[in-house]
Amino acid sequence: MDILFLNGTTCSGKSSIASELQAILPDYYLHIGIDHFIAMMPSKSNDLEGSEKKDGFYWRETLLPDNTTGYQIQQGPYGIKVNDAYRKTVANLVRNGLRLIVDDITNGESEMKIWRSVLAPYSTAYIAVYCNLDTLEEREKNRKNRKQYTAREQFYRVHQDIKYDFSVNTTKTSTEACAKTIAQFIRNSSLIEDIS
Repeated sequence: MDILFLNGTTCSGKSSIASELQAILPDYYLHIGIDHFIAMMPSKSNDLEGSEKKDGFYWRETLLPDNTTGYQIQQGPYGIKVNDAYRKTVANLVRNGLRLIVDDITNGESEMKIWRSVLAPYSTAYIAVYCNLDTLEEREKNRKNRKQYTAREQFYRVHQDIKYDFSVNTTKTSTEACAKTIAQFIRNSSLIEDIS
């Protein structure tokens, strides 16, 4: 499998699962996500603590389906360029013979269509990382580097209308156990590919 694409909200456990997969999979996989690109951006281009409109990424308060409010990430013109470069970099790394674990928070099926188009030439497993809302919000409170009420917004949006190849749920299952079930799924998928 060229790419393991993990999609889920903030605090759902994607990065921890990715680290576990890197440890237990027999092949080498690079772990890449939009957070790696945001870390390279000038801090002045983003506002990831407040909600000031910026050229990069910033938050906007939004009404949610349960009539509460949350914060949704927004992209300015520079943020759009960075996000586009992120996708192209993923494709280029695979094109150069590297396997990848992509750790992303998509805007439902509308953004996943873009990813599927970019990654169409490569063997990709699209994997949902689910977690219930109460657990997400508890984790969000305990992590000081996360803006509050972003997990709630993403909970309603990230998986919308997406069909996955596999899924895990970290609400009561450890990231280690989730990684092991993903690894088994990948092994079984590889066996099927070898037979066909």
